Amino acid sequence: MTTAARLSPFAEEYLRDPYPVFGQARAEAGAYYSDDLGYWVLTRYDDIRQVVRDTTNFSADASNTALQPFSPAVIEELAKADFRPVRVLVDNDPPDHVRVRRQVNKAFNVKRLKLMEDPIRELVRRHIDRFAAEESVEFVSALAWPLPALVLFHLFGMPESYLDVVKNGSADRVILTTGRPDEEESRRAAKGLAEFYALCRQLIAERLETPRDDFPSDLFRAGAGEEAALSTPELIQVMYSMLFAGHETTTAHLVHLMRRVLLEPGLWQRLRDDRSLIPNVVEEVLRLEPPVINWRRRAKHDVEVAGVTLPAGAKVLLLLGSANHDGARFDAADELRPERGDARAHLSFGFGEHLCLGAPLARMEGRIVLEEMVGRFAAPRIPDQKLEFLPSLLFRSPKALTISLD
Repeated sequence: MTTAARLSPFAEEYLRDPYPVFGQARAEAGAYYSDDLGYWVLTRYDDIRQVVRDTTNFSADASNTALQPFSPAVIEELAKADFRPVRVLVDNDPPDHVRVRRQVNKAFNVKRLKLMEDPIRELVRRHIDRFAAEESVEFVSALAWPLPALVLFHLFGMPESYLDVVKNGSADRVILTTGRPDEEESRRAAKGLAEFYALCRQLIAERLETPRDDFPSDLFRAGAGEEAALSTPELIQVMYSMLFAGHETTTAHLVHLMRRVLLEPGLWQRLRDDRSLIPNVVEEVLRLEPPVINWRRRAKHDVEVAGVTLPAGAKVLLLLGSANHDGARFDAADELRPERGDARAHLSFGFGEHLCLGAPLARMEGRIVLEEMVGRFAAPRIPDQKLEFLPSLLFRSPKALTISLD
């Protein structure tokens, strides 16, 4: 069986551990066509990095495209919420992407993020307190699932009562746009996504009427008086995009982080003895276990990559997880090395103009969670368990993770 046939992103074996397939794919070819997916697949670090940064030959407009067309019932459900997405960030190209990102950067700024350290630590401690005396904890529901959304709620001035709408609606978006759900599951997911989108519209309407000291208010202040100010549909889309991307992937990151650290012999005690290793361990786990395992581009015209000519209009799948394990770029690429000097060279946050806006916040959350867990528990461990993952082409997130505590 060829690698192209084995790379079946919805098969249980692949979902459980895609890295053996990635390794064989890299060894066989830098690029190949997948009949099943309808994508040209790129496997190696240098080629993927080249494509991600090349806005001349490749468009980002395919990034949010649903893997399969919406059925009439799904379209009807989304229409009830006036779901009309526009291109703003991840699926937008220069020069318009530059216009939107410049204004978002003004609102999502370093000053505001620096003020998040104490609130994040307080949230983490609050959640740990709830399970600290237990023999074991299901880490996803207890901490990794709520925390990143609550961090964003603090930034965005949102009440915690919105947690279920945002978290469930985001999971529904993953299923609907990056999976292959059947009709019944599609209709259910469409309802959750529509409710999430309607909330984003409500938040923008409220802030336009009564501005506050929060990110949504800063967002439209950033364009005030500018001819290129974000329109109301663009403001809604930015909220929708950032509320989704700012927590869904961070939840996955926190689960991967805890699992990999606990599975590494002796590492937990090393981190208890030397907390200065934690930031680089966060980077190593981001490299080894990226929450966004694959990403997408579209070839604007015929272009050669990895010795293969991709035709104009070709849909391109970038195996970010494969790139991060590429032995041509990283020594002992499959090993977690706390002192690795080039750990931050991973592509888990993208590269170039579309580098993830939330990368500093995700890093901060991972660092603080690991610091607090290491400080609280002497010798937790991962018991034997079978992990289940969301069936998604792009995202890799365990649904649950049980940890035995002290």
